[in-house]
Amino acid sequence: MDERHLLLLGVLMAQSQHAYRINDFIETNLGRVSNMKRATAYALLERLEKRGLVRMEVQTVGNHPPRKVYSITEAGKQAFLDLLQALLARVEEASSAADIALMFIDYLPGQRAEELLRRRLDDIRKQIRRLAATPGHAFAPGVDYAVQRKIAILQAERDWLEQVLGSLTGPAAGTAASGPSREADRCGGGTSGQADRPGSGPSGQADRPAGEPSGHGGHRAR
Repeated sequence: MDERHLLLLGVLMAQSQHAYRINDFIETNLGRVSNMKRATAYALLERLEKRGLVRMEVQTVGNHPPRKVYSITEAGKQAFLDLLQALLARVEEASSAADIALMFIDYLPGQRAEELLRRRLDDIRKQIRRLAATPGHAFAPGVDYAVQRKIAILQAERDWLEQVLGSLTGPAAGTAASGPSREADRCGGGTSGQADRPGSGPSGQADRPAGEPSGHGGHRAR
């Protein structure tokens, strides 16, 4: 099981819910930390039911169509606690698509690479501001921690991108700004000069837009 199962079991820890309400709750209240789709949630609920971790009952209220109501079982509560503790202590070692793309950035002309990195930086700044505007959860501080962690990660990448862009445009950029020409190094197995690679030069912090959070703890509007 993974974090998706933990999310569904966690929602049911509070009270029984019908499937539509579960999805609505996730989208409305937890959309900043989860992008689970409705179809995925339905499929996972069925798997949890088959494993005896949740129980499903069909209820009919008035003239409304029958609906499936899910409740967590005792086995489900134990599975939730076990999974919660395992995921909380585990450090992920996953690489992102951006990590793979960065390894080959020197195939692009320097100007194009800089343009794309600036576009990425702008998007990250927007994400930080959007997350920072998320209302606080006074009765669920754990949700706040999850949002603050996402902000801190984005802030770290923002700062790193500003440093990389500073190295591309600064006096020590060398040949990076004019685009790479290191096919011989690649084909011959040699190592290319570090001055040609983004991130190796001095930092050149760009001005942050007014109102953007700074620091690694994350600031959130209440």
